[in-house]
Amino acid sequence: MRKIKPYSSSDSLRKLDGRSKEARLLRKVRAELTAHIGGRPTITQKALIERAAWMTLHLGMMDRKMLGDVPSERDARQYLAWSNTLTRAIAQLGVRDTSERNRPPSLDELLASRRAAS
Repeated sequence: MRKIKPYSSSDSLRKLDGRSKEARLLRKVRAELTAHIGGRPTITQKALIERAAWMTLHLGMMDRKMLGDVPSERDARQYLAWSNTLTRAIAQLGVRDTSERNRPPSLDELLASRRAAS
């Protein structure tokens, strides 16, 4: 199989071997975004998740391509376009602030819950 690059044709991308790092990245992004929205995406959310997964893959390949190299004007424009597309897709899925869910309760919250329990 040919090496996958940022500008690979859609036919090449469709033939991704499920074991390749590109295919693993697609699966990982799909799973994480699906979990982010609660695990049961609607059809429109599935389309946005798919778009976000592919944009993440393309941007990752472009990152590798530009690593240590000055990007061409075409690469810079394409990168910006893909980055904006990814940002819009994620915004449409809903960016949640998970910091509140993941932080431990404050002392005041613990004391209040103890008072309420007794």
